[in-house]
Amino acid sequence: MKSKQYKYNIGIVHLKDGQKPTITSKQLEDEGIRTKYKGEKITDEAEEVLLFIRSRGNSSHFFSRGNNRKNIRGRKYLSKEHKVKINTIHNFINARDRVRICCYTFGYKEKELDTIFTFTKYHFEKEVKQSLSRSNYFISDIFGISKSLNCSNKEPSISIEVIDSHFPDFKTFNYFREITKDTPMVILFYYLEFEPWLNQMINNGGESNNGKLRISHYIQDGSFWIGDERIEEKDFSYIKSYNSEIDFTKPEEYYKAIDELVLKKLKQKC
Repeated sequence: MKSKQYKYNIGIVHLKDGQKPTITSKQLEDEGIRTKYKGEKITDEAEEVLLFIRSRGNSSHFFSRGNNRKNIRGRKYLSKEHKVKINTIHNFINARDRVRICCYTFGYKEKELDTIFTFTKYHFEKEVKQSLSRSNYFISDIFGISKSLNCSNKEPSISIEVIDSHFPDFKTFNYFREITKDTPMVILFYYLEFEPWLNQMINNGGESNNGKLRISHYIQDGSFWIGDERIEEKDFSYIKSYNSEIDFTKPEEYYKAIDELVLKKLKQKC
C-alpha cells in the first residue's frame, strides 16, 4: 500500500534564538518531535508559507491555512545608484510632516504643478512585500500606509517603484493595473534616468518641514497616468510615426502603447 503524499514534506522551524532546524513529515511520526516543536513558527522550504503540524500518529503531517503565493517577478538586481535613491526618497518622505505628490500639467500659457495627492501622518518602509491577489505578491521599493491604518480613496496605500534601467515587464505591469482596480493604491514611478526632468524631490521654501514629490507617471484605478490624464484618454495623433489604432481594452496593446508612445519618446529627448 502506497503511503499518502502530502503537499509539504519539509518544514523549517524558526526558533527564538535564531536557529532554523529542518524537520521532515516522516519525523512528525515521532510524538516527541511533534511535542518539541508545538507552537513554534514553521514555514516551507522557501520560507514563504506558514505551516502547522497536524497530529495524526503515524499519519502526522504539515498543512497550511493559506495559499502559496509567488513573487510576480524575479528578484530584481539593485544597482548601487538604485539603492542610494531608494534610501534618499525613503528618508525624504518619512522625515516630513506633509508631502504633496504632484505633477506638471500644461495649460495655454505655461506648465503648472498640479496636486495628485497630499498625505500627512503616513509611514513608509523599504522592500515591502504585498500580497494583493490569490496567486502573487510583489515587493515594493518603498511602501507607505496611513498611520491610522485606514485604506480608502482618501487615504490610499502608496507604492513607489524606483526605475533604474528597466520598466516593469508586461506581467508585472498588468498585475499593477489589476490590483489598483480593486484596492485603493497609487503606484508611483520614479525614474533615475530622467531625474530631475521627469521627477524630483522638492523642499518647500518657507514652509515648515513639508515637501513635494514631483512625478510624471503613475498607476491608479487600473490606468497608467501621464500627469493628469489616463493614457487611454490622451490624443497621440501628433506622433506621425505611430499610425496604428490602439485598442486599450487589450492588455498587450495597452502595454505596447506605453513603450511606443511614452518610454521611447522620453529616451529620444534625452
